[in-house]
Amino acid sequence: MATSSESRALLLLLVSAASALLLLSSSPAVVDAVCVPRKLTTLKSVAVDKLPQTPASFKGPSSHALASLIASKAAQAVDHTVVDVCHRTDYPDICISSVRAHLKGTANPLSMLAAEIEDCTEKTKSAAAEVAKFAADASASPAEKMALSTCKENYGFALDSLTNAQKAIAAHDVGTLNSELSAVITFASTCDDAFVEMSVKSPLTGADRILQKLGSNCLAIAAQAHL
Repeated sequence: MATSSESRALLLLLVSAASALLLLSSSPAVVDAVCVPRKLTTLKSVAVDKLPQTPASFKGPSSHALASLIASKAAQAVDHTVVDVCHRTDYPDICISSVRAHLKGTANPLSMLAAEIEDCTEKTKSAAAEVAKFAADASASPAEKMALSTCKENYGFALDSLTNAQKAIAAHDVGTLNSELSAVITFASTCDDAFVEMSVKSPLTGADRILQKLGSNCLAIAAQAHL
């Protein structure tokens, strides 16, 4: 037989259970809170506009920016070659500026030689135009006109040599190429000598010096072209 204390404990347990059942049956909200599981929040249930956005500064480069970057890298490669080849000439600064102005396509000794010859041709034509202008000046003395006539003739010879040099490149004729380029230097120097012989000041000294330097550079670049 159960003791009085055990009976009391059993009675309290029954009362507590009954109270709990009564509370659950009278309050649906409590039932829901206790028995109904909450809906789990999944990645799909999150609105897209609430997701963190990638800052504009983190976006990849545009096609225009990428093209500019590629062009910049290509230009750096071209400049490196031009500087390397021109530093093996006697007048690297003139070489770099003239080649950059006339270079077509990939930079290499052969394309740079073509650019240097083109610049030399242009400057020879400019010098010839200056001769014609000075010769037409009524104030020019007979000695000056005679020296100018010598320059006109030699500039014509220089242009012929530059044309022949281009043909020699196409024919891979190194001997003719070197001879014609050397001749350009001689023809420019002859113009200066004509004024010295006539004991008059030359208005073409600057042009002749540039032509001689370009001719020298052409020879130095040709030596690196390995025709």
